[in-house]
Amino acid sequence: MTSLEVSPSNLGVASQVDTMISLIEAPGPIRFTKHLAARWQVGLDGLVNLNHPAAIEAGLTARQEPIELYVYTLEHPEYGTYIVDSGISERFIKPMENTDMSWLVRQFFKGNMPIVVKTTKSIVDSYETGIKGAFLTHIHLDHIFGLKDLPPGTPVYLGPNDTGMRSMENMATQGTMDNLLGHVDSLQEWQYSELLEGQFSVIDIFGDGSVWAIHSPGHTPGSTAYLVRTTQGTQLLLGDVCHTRWGWEHGVEPGTFSNDPPKSVESLARLISLVNAHPSIGVHPGHQSLN
Repeated sequence: MTSLEVSPSNLGVASQVDTMISLIEAPGPIRFTKHLAARWQVGLDGLVNLNHPAAIEAGLTARQEPIELYVYTLEHPEYGTYIVDSGISERFIKPMENTDMSWLVRQFFKGNMPIVVKTTKSIVDSYETGIKGAFLTHIHLDHIFGLKDLPPGTPVYLGPNDTGMRSMENMATQGTMDNLLGHVDSLQEWQYSELLEGQFSVIDIFGDGSVWAIHSPGHTPGSTAYLVRTTQGTQLLLGDVCHTRWGWEHGVEPGTFSNDPPKSVESLARLISLVNAHPSIGVHPGHQSLN
């Protein structure tokens, strides 16, 4: 998917899911902001499994679905400000002139480019202390559109094995992926103690229980949800474990955009169970908001 070097993360420690769960209801130190970066539309059949019984019953069919791109800022009082996912860079204000994207990718998106609402640069510039790093939910193009607006060398963290995906689509987009990652010295993979089938594997990112990486494979091998204990309550950032409001509310996994559909089903079910047990958690699907 990218030729960029990947190394083990120098941040975060593998921990126990019971420890994470025990802290969910406790007040957190993180100042949390969700930013709308861009508006777009893509095929509903990629966002939602249209063959799921609930989708069939609802009469959902393949069509273009409005979505949004987000970037989240996490201000830690001791360790500084990090972002989750990357938003969209200034280069997309005139997308057909954006040479980060290959000619082939630009032609594929022609007439259906994201509409920029807030650039990542404007977000970075609003923090005097800068952005210390970026936590990716996964490495698909629309989640790295904003990395070029970060200062060169900003650490970028992601789940295991995401860069190793191989398909015709990935081969066609590798050059664009490498361009979008052009400021990144290396990608750092979360180091889970073990990847347990049917269970959560988690990383305590700062070692203080404030931000957790949750391995949630399916959409991609390294797909990662983030549980954040904020001053406004605990927030769960799903990434593309679930793209849409409808998918979350009906427990329906993503469709053709997922690398491993059965694992998508499992990961979504685990996160739904977590929220059902702790309904105070604020939930943020990857491309639509619940409210």
